[in-house]
Amino acid sequence: MNVGIYANLELPDSIKIARSAIRFLRKGDMIEEETARSLGRKGVPLGEMDADVLLVVGGDGTLLKTFFKTDKPLLGINSGNVGFLTESRKDSLEDVFNRLREGRYRIEEKIKIASKIDGRRVQDAVNEAVVHSSAIGKVRHFDISIGRNRVGIVRSDGIIISSPTGSTSYSLSAGGPIVDPSASVIVVSPLAPYGISSRPIVCGADALVVMKVEGERNCRLVIDGQVEIELAGGEKLEFTSSERKARFVRFDFDFYGRVHSKLTG
Repeated sequence: MNVGIYANLELPDSIKIARSAIRFLRKGDMIEEETARSLGRKGVPLGEMDADVLLVVGGDGTLLKTFFKTDKPLLGINSGNVGFLTESRKDSLEDVFNRLREGRYRIEEKIKIASKIDGRRVQDAVNEAVVHSSAIGKVRHFDISIGRNRVGIVRSDGIIISSPTGSTSYSLSAGGPIVDPSASVIVVSPLAPYGISSRPIVCGADALVVMKVEGERNCRLVIDGQVEIELAGGEKLEFTSSERKARFVRFDFDFYGRVHSKLTG
């Protein structure tokens, strides 16, 4: 069992947590290059880390960005705010390493959303792919089909294409359903729709969601809140589940308990 450590240096507590974590490293373990430099050590570029598990110190955004660069199983150590996707707290590092060394964990594979623009594949999303107007408050007309069936024109500020993992994120704030993590589905949620007839749609993970923005209306495709791609309008956008999975390291993950503790109050 080789463990790697990567810390989001933009978060004040992350480097402190990483410094504490290196006390538990053994021969064969490794530290990401920039993290190591901050600790006065030698490291390995993130994409080249040959670790069985990668500890990611940061918040949910840090985890999402890390999935862009590696397919390794990730275990989040929360140093951010909500930390819904992270697995452990900063005060439980010794327990984390003990569980990993003893094999007392499981790997949870989650659906990613694959996106194409006029046939060109772009970055996969762990949470969601969002198409929205480039101008605040400007309604766009989205022509949507699922498989061979045309849904119709949805007038809204945008459309959110969410995985089950992302159902508790942006999609939820737009009125989408909370999806059990064991489900294999894609959620299509209008963002601030005009009219009362537009509602979220839940379809199978293998469904192909096709979308076109009517007219030359500037929009933006945003992947996991991290990658932004400008659209002129009129492009054919396609979304389905990716052949690649996001792999999370889990100990005793209580999804509904976490929904209650993190998302209510």
